[in-house]
Amino acid sequence: MDVGSVYGSYYETAKSYMGLRKEEKQAGSAEKVTDKSQVSSEDMTLEEYKEYFNEKMNSLYTHPSQRNRNDIIDITDAAYKRMQTDPEYEKKILDALAKNKAVNFGNYIPQISYMHIDDTYEKCYGYTQGMKENDGYSGSSSAKGTDAGRQKKARQKELLEEYLEKRAQAKKQQLEMLNKKIAKMELERSRQTQSWNSERQMAKASNAYDANIMMEAELVKNITKGENNGNFK
Repeated sequence: MDVGSVYGSYYETAKSYMGLRKEEKQAGSAEKVTDKSQVSSEDMTLEEYKEYFNEKMNSLYTHPSQRNRNDIIDITDAAYKRMQTDPEYEKKILDALAKNKAVNFGNYIPQISYMHIDDTYEKCYGYTQGMKENDGYSGSSSAKGTDAGRQKKARQKELLEEYLEKRAQAKKQQLEMLNKKIAKMELERSRQTQSWNSERQMAKASNAYDANIMMEAELVKNITKGENNGNFK
């Protein structure tokens, strides 16, 4: 047998052994819980029931935002005894704990959470103290929602800036076109005015020329008439 086969056989054997040990460990834990669930809580000693209830309490779902929170749950012996003999009260306490553990605190969580559980629901109370930044909690739905909200606002701001810029450009173009139109109109009016003035000057010059011709003609006529009168004499 070659070295590779020996090593491969050893690796497979070790891997199977580790897998078997893991399964045995999980099976042992499951048997432990199953054994307790098969036994009536009333038949347990108080210590056994405490262990049984604490296992059920620790198996409740905890929201990821609460992983960095310091929880203190104070359960009196009277509460354990009441829950041991009263399944409805046990369920009521577990439901209240599950509700608290499922709260999403987001990016800020209480520094300390304290809950006191007694043999009557009226005696139970809880409070939180202080607030701190929830370090390491950035992949939650709350954080994602916050990021999505920020991205949406940033996009809306970007679109608004683009709209205002385009509107300013359109207004500038309209103003330029209007100025060009006004300049063209002014040029045309100036041309017409110059043409009108030129026509007036030409008309005035023509009138003056005609008047001068008429004066010269009258003068010639008078001279001619005077010469004629002298000849008759």
